[in-house]
Amino acid sequence: MKKYTAFIKAAAPAAFLLTAFLLPLPAAAPDDGLKKISVEDALRIALENNRDYSIALGRMGQAREKVNAAWGQLMPALESEAALTRQYAENGFMSLSDGQYDIKFAQLRFGINPGVFYNSLQLTKKAYVVAKEEVRRVRSDIEYRVIESYFNLLLAAEMTLLRNDSLEVLKSNLRDVENLYKTGSVPKLELLQARVQYRSQEPLVLEAESNRRVALDIFNYTLGSDRPAYTVDAKVLENAVRAVSRDDGEVKREALTALALKNRPEIIQIEKKREIAGHGENAAGSYYLWPTFSVGGYYGMTKYQPNPVDVGLPPGPVTPDFSQISGSDRWQRTWQVRMAATYRWGALFPTDPSRALEREEKLKVKEAEEELLKLKRFIAISISLSYSKLGTAYLTILSQRENVQTAREGLRIARESYRAGVIKNADLLAAELSLTNARTGYINAVNAYYTALAALKRETGADIDTIILEDKK
Repeated sequence: MKKYTAFIKAAAPAAFLLTAFLLPLPAAAPDDGLKKISVEDALRIALENNRDYSIALGRMGQAREKVNAAWGQLMPALESEAALTRQYAENGFMSLSDGQYDIKFAQLRFGINPGVFYNSLQLTKKAYVVAKEEVRRVRSDIEYRVIESYFNLLLAAEMTLLRNDSLEVLKSNLRDVENLYKTGSVPKLELLQARVQYRSQEPLVLEAESNRRVALDIFNYTLGSDRPAYTVDAKVLENAVRAVSRDDGEVKREALTALALKNRPEIIQIEKKREIAGHGENAAGSYYLWPTFSVGGYYGMTKYQPNPVDVGLPPGPVTPDFSQISGSDRWQRTWQVRMAATYRWGALFPTDPSRALEREEKLKVKEAEEELLKLKRFIAISISLSYSKLGTAYLTILSQRENVQTAREGLRIARESYRAGVIKNADLLAAELSLTNARTGYINAVNAYYTALAALKRETGADIDTIILEDKK
């Protein structure tokens, strides 16, 4: 069964390619029925549907309740109790009674170790900060993946259109060359070259369409949709991008790194985990540094079951009353208050569980410090890489934008020259393909720009537009 499944998986891509070549070549697939949305709408939908984000919010709520529970250690336990006690002894104090009935209307118990309470409270507060930063981390990761998938789909859709445009251009060129060949105006070599160019473009169109479908599925999956329901709005390509600051790049990298070390959720989480381990160590040490203070008391009714007391006296008119010792068989009011300070001497020994816990938390502090150093180094490298990509993408956008304008002007001149008989059909084709290539380079640069900007925001954990970007141009 496993071999059969593996065969099916291996044969599926080949079958798909064979079917694709046997079927007629599709045109650019329209996104009928799909709702076009902006980047902002995509972010909102993804946050509403993302399971990880919902889980993170739930865990933040749990952490908040743990803080409330830590404060609850200051609240005494208030109870009511009804009890029946039965006992027996041949002699001694217990032999004076068979037991008793107790009704405690109000019973209060309270105990606290100051060191344990303080460190437990701080520990839960730090844990809440960790959960809160986890929400920020998940949100930042969702925003990055949404922007990445959004512009990847935009790139794939535009590439599909460009590939189909190129195919139409090559198809028109092939018809023109065939007509020229029939009249003897061009040699057979030029006809063969036109056919090769046209056929070479067909697999590229199929590949572009396949990439568009995959990008569409990934985009909708990122938004939390079970099926393709949304698509991108190509109008974003018309928006002006903000210029990357031309100041000293090294200074910008250092500023971004410093910002990341202060604001990135993972950094804050590790720092708080280190503090949590420190409070855990202090809480374990509090068992031998601090006594446990306790207060208790109750108010209620008690009824004893006394036994007759044999004192060895002969019967007489006067019988000794021992009810003050053995108790009477009637209900009576009782109350008690107790205050104590208990010190655990056993916590001084290294084998005590609290000491083992203390040593464990100390090791966790060292572990957190190592993780923090490793993450700081990684962040510095990631920011440097993303910043370089952003700067390169912006310069490429400027270059390709001018290149597109130049290519359009060149195509206009080529068409006029072709109609005037000044240039050949191959020269007109070259001009048309040059515009397609320039447009492709521009779209790739826009995709790289927004992806790198989103990566920098995720790396720093903050809005960095005012730091590295200038006014829109």
